[in-house]
Amino acid sequence: MDIMSRFSRKQIVALSVAALAIAAIAIAAISVCCSHHTYPRELVATDTLCENDPDSAEALLHRMPDNVLAAKPDRMYYDLLRIKASNNLYEPQKDSTIFRIVDFFERYGDKERLCQAYYYQGKYYVQHNDAPQALKCFQKALDMSDDNTPLAFKSKIYSQSGTLFFYQNLFDDAIAMYEKSFKCDSVLNDTVDMVHSLRDMAQTLRHMDKKARSEQMLVEAYDMSKKIKDKALTQTISLVLASLYLDNNEVNRAYGIFCNELKHVDADMQSPVCCLAMEIYFKENRMDSVYSYCKQLMSNGTLFAKETALRRLIAYHNSKGDSASSNKCVYEYISISDSIRKISAVETVSRMHNLYNYGLKEKENTELRIENIERLYALGFVILFSSLLIVILAYINVKRQKRIIEFKRLNEHLAEMNERACVQNRIITEKDKAEISRLKEILDKQGAEQLDVVNEYQNRLSMLEGIISEKDKTVESERIKIFDIISNSISKNKIISPDSWNEIYEAMDISCPQFKKKLFELSSLKSREYKICILVKLGLQNSDIATVMCRKANTITYSRANIYKKLLGKEGTAKDFDKFIKSL
Repeated sequence: MDIMSRFSRKQIVALSVAALAIAAIAIAAISVCCSHHTYPRELVATDTLCENDPDSAEALLHRMPDNVLAAKPDRMYYDLLRIKASNNLYEPQKDSTIFRIVDFFERYGDKERLCQAYYYQGKYYVQHNDAPQALKCFQKALDMSDDNTPLAFKSKIYSQSGTLFFYQNLFDDAIAMYEKSFKCDSVLNDTVDMVHSLRDMAQTLRHMDKKARSEQMLVEAYDMSKKIKDKALTQTISLVLASLYLDNNEVNRAYGIFCNELKHVDADMQSPVCCLAMEIYFKENRMDSVYSYCKQLMSNGTLFAKETALRRLIAYHNSKGDSASSNKCVYEYISISDSIRKISAVETVSRMHNLYNYGLKEKENTELRIENIERLYALGFVILFSSLLIVILAYINVKRQKRIIEFKRLNEHLAEMNERACVQNRIITEKDKAEISRLKEILDKQGAEQLDVVNEYQNRLSMLEGIISEKDKTVESERIKIFDIISNSISKNKIISPDSWNEIYEAMDISCPQFKKKLFELSSLKSREYKICILVKLGLQNSDIATVMCRKANTITYSRANIYKKLLGKEGTAKDFDKFIKSL
């Protein structure tokens, strides 16, 4: 208080405003630095494969070179992609790596990766039967999503949340989530996921005793699966629809679906289909068929299916008067029922334990948040006033000096190249003049009787001299024009604008008229790839091309090798690419 009393009110206000301004500048600068991190091209390319081709993505991740993962954000992104690829291959998370990833991206500020990390953290909790924590993570992912978040990703979050609500018997919440998932799939016109969403909504409505609406959705899902001719999907929907008909005692309709769609199914559907067939024949009092399906279920059915089969076997043996076999089935039934009750009890205790732990974790998190806020208030001003501004200014100055050195070196190199181009043009011109002199000597030796021929040669020589002179001037002027465009952009510390690139394209078409045609006859190139071809044709080095394209040198090297493969259909190095381009 004694120190503050020495300042006037205006001085205190001025100091406070200055402190807030410095803090805002520091935070903004740090945010900009973090948010503008460019991830390696190899990781971004692998990310696009994770959804549709996870096997290839996982193979690429195993072969990822160490130099790609030099920065910590890149290593964290790599770990996230490994979890993503494994998840799409239906492999469980083997450890708690996802927590380390979430913690990093929360501090680092990468919103897109953090959103994905929250989703896979939720999947980790689902794997460990912790529904409350899983729902919390999914909600965080939804809160972080925006208009740029892919709809397919949002659909997965809604679907996973709906399933968790369903198993918690929160059917209204489950329906709301499934409906949102269905809307996302509808916008994407993803028929397969639309069918899955309709099935999930129908199953939930069935538990809510809204069987008419459930049947309507299942019929719609069945029709959609038939249209896309997805046999496995059609069989899945058929099984659910037949089960619904059986619940409604519509045995004939259930039997019709069974005969038409479910006679031949894969091994993973054998148990539920056999259960359905057994119940259909039991309701029709065809006990021999019931017995046949019961024996199949006792061989390869699930524990719950075996319990149902034993009930039917007991009834079957009693109808045949075989008390010994009936008693044997009773003992097996009691044993399996005890096993099921134990499993159910363990799941119930686990759910209660998770709910209790969730309450404790929430309390601990609240206490930690309060402590962190107090710590931030205590240390924030000291750090911001003393070090951040100095570090930021030093960083900006170092980057500026480095860029100035790069531009200076590139300008010198462009000047040398320009001079070499002029020398080469002079040499070519002298050769052409020598050829013209030789032709003139031949003409001088011709006699008067060949006057017509002489006149014709002279006319051709005049035309040749004009064409060669004009061509030399044009080629040299266009090459100089290209170098001037690049040099002017570099000197002004600006990237080459689209208009300037268009001028470069026109100049290349004049100085090397067949260059673009030969390239595009081999393969269709992207704009960035064609730019690299032009710069290599002009003789720029790899580091110079990286400066002009605002990319790292190793990225340009990698791109040159890729373009070579794209053009010639075979593997090659960056040097092979340069040699090929200069030969055109």
